[in-house]
Amino acid sequence: MQEQQHQQAAVIAKDPFTSGLTEIAMIPIAEPNEHQIRIKTVAFAANPTDWIHIAYQQGVAGDLIGSDCSGVVEKVGSKVTGFKVGDIVSTFCHGGYCKERGTFTEYVIADPSVTLRYASVNDKVLPVGETQHGHIQTYEGAASVTLALVTSVLSMAGNLNAQPEDKGKYILIWGGATATGVIAIQVAKLGFGLRVVTVASPKHSEFLRSIGADLVFDYRDPNVNEKISQATNGEIRYVFDIIAEKTTFQAAYSAYKTATGPVKVNSLSMLDEQALTIDTSIPKNFQITIPTFAYSANGDTVRLFGGVFKADDETLARYNKFWNEVVPEILPQIQNTNLKVLKPGFQSVNEALGSLQSKSVSGEKIVFR
Repeated sequence: MQEQQHQQAAVIAKDPFTSGLTEIAMIPIAEPNEHQIRIKTVAFAANPTDWIHIAYQQGVAGDLIGSDCSGVVEKVGSKVTGFKVGDIVSTFCHGGYCKERGTFTEYVIADPSVTLRYASVNDKVLPVGETQHGHIQTYEGAASVTLALVTSVLSMAGNLNAQPEDKGKYILIWGGATATGVIAIQVAKLGFGLRVVTVASPKHSEFLRSIGADLVFDYRDPNVNEKISQATNGEIRYVFDIIAEKTTFQAAYSAYKTATGPVKVNSLSMLDEQALTIDTSIPKNFQITIPTFAYSANGDTVRLFGGVFKADDETLARYNKFWNEVVPEILPQIQNTNLKVLKPGFQSVNEALGSLQSKSVSGEKIVFR
């Protein structure tokens, strides 16, 4: 019987609140099942969800961490189609949740339904420091986009069920300069033909317009809601609240409440109509969809924060159709956001998560090899 091989990985620390959120451990290299692929990782990206899972104790000591990575397909399950050994890919998985899944490891088990394939990337290692946004040409760039793309597609194709007849209407994206916002703007524009109105810090306005935002407003402007309402002339049909706090949920409502047609609203939290102060002087014109949790895009049942989440079959069918048919067509046109490159090695994980937890990251994604 062959001895099981092991690999280096970043896992939740035994005492994450005093000694650093993660620690480096040696864990077994897992085998993909017939529906999965195994990826030899090259680059990694950090996301707020990584530290949140640890800080809010959604995982336990020893659980794998990480939700974004890129690399090369090393093994393919017998029932997988569309991928082969040697493919350059990026993937997303639900880290910080169990000992089997997470991307901050040398070999990642991935689901094809949340994996992207690239014709080629430049193998050049990006230098430590800042790298400007651009089309996805490096492993670091590829590592930075997958969770954001899964989230955007599940929101727009799945939960919002954006319709072709709304081409040219507006989607309001609250949080345009976030890593997910940058991708969502491009998905809305390239994939659905929607006009995009978004809010962000003024320093990001030029960049957001360059990737497809039609209207960009300063989220700090006390009159931002009225300005959005006036500029969109009642043509907001969809809302994607990425910040997903009670204040942003209310602010978005104030911007779309006078829209002339029905508005579908989606966010990344469990906020619903009870969280809103409704203007009773005008007819209700909106529908709030179920929240978007990217963890459910592969069909998994997700248990988080005391709730159980599972995407229904129709939502998943819409997501998968868009992911398989449209995403490959638009991926070469998509740009990754600005990158902040850390030193290579899993020693950089705690630095990355600390920066995200302290909210010192703005308009960029932290990546490392």
